[in-house]
Amino acid sequence: MTDKPFFSAFAPASIGNFIVGFDVLGLAIAPVDGSLLGDQVTVEPAEHNTLTVTGTYRDRVPQGEDNLVYKAAQQIQNWLSKKDHQHVAFSLTLQKNLPVGSGTGSSAASVVAAIQALTALLDNHQGIKIPMADRWQIMAMLEGGVSGAQHLDNIAPAVLGGLVLCPEQGNPQQLPFFDDWHLVLAFNGQQLLTRDSRACLPPSYPKAHTIAQMQRMAAVVDGLYRQDQKQVLLHLQDCLAEPYRAELISGYRECRAELLQQGALAVGISGAGPSFFAVCRERERAQSMADWLRGNMPQQSGSFVHVCKSWYPK
Repeated sequence: MTDKPFFSAFAPASIGNFIVGFDVLGLAIAPVDGSLLGDQVTVEPAEHNTLTVTGTYRDRVPQGEDNLVYKAAQQIQNWLSKKDHQHVAFSLTLQKNLPVGSGTGSSAASVVAAIQALTALLDNHQGIKIPMADRWQIMAMLEGGVSGAQHLDNIAPAVLGGLVLCPEQGNPQQLPFFDDWHLVLAFNGQQLLTRDSRACLPPSYPKAHTIAQMQRMAAVVDGLYRQDQKQVLLHLQDCLAEPYRAELISGYRECRAELLQQGALAVGISGAGPSFFAVCRERERAQSMADWLRGNMPQQSGSFVHVCKSWYPK
């Protein structure tokens, strides 16, 4: 038994883009059945950095210095060095419960859980406080190294909870959401790296598409603040990413059509894919759709389907 201080942090799965908000909107989610859909990191002081990886998807991530949790510890050490603090080493344990390349915010969950645990240890054990602005910068840099672009639409909801707006300048802002919305999240087991999913997008877009997406985004944010579900649902459409990414996802078009036929209010790709989700009001309808997906969606090893609601920190 150790008398060393240790701290643990959990970061949930998230839906990046949220259909209309490419690199701008993200939603933190949690299964309604209480199952753990996210990553957890535990950290304690050590003589040198070590990493242990456990969890369902432990075999799908690097086990050493290339792991994002290990890199997070190195970035924190770099920050300490720049501020002339004494060097600290960490013993890290990652419980990896999100699959890499799934579109569920897997890399963001590892990064957020690691930074939250590391900063809690430094604050509570040594009285060292890392400003939130510096944490955002570190987390964006780590996430950008995986996806090929720095954006916070998975990072920010995993920190703040709920639906989050990530502006170009300034801090991410939590937006109102709808308490009665259920989200059926489906992962077919296919791996689709964010870098590859971004590479399929065109280098430029027609002016009409850009204007339409701006109008939809504005209407969605306005509708959220006024709690106007009809207006939000009318504008939950994506002409920037989904038309190009849909072909990369096995069975997506067929599943999307069926889910809409079954009464889904909206269907979209989660982040870069291949995960996708459907929006419902009634839990019973969401559960029926989840059952259909489990029996009919093309699936590979590691696939899952969850009925979720928005997640908020406790």
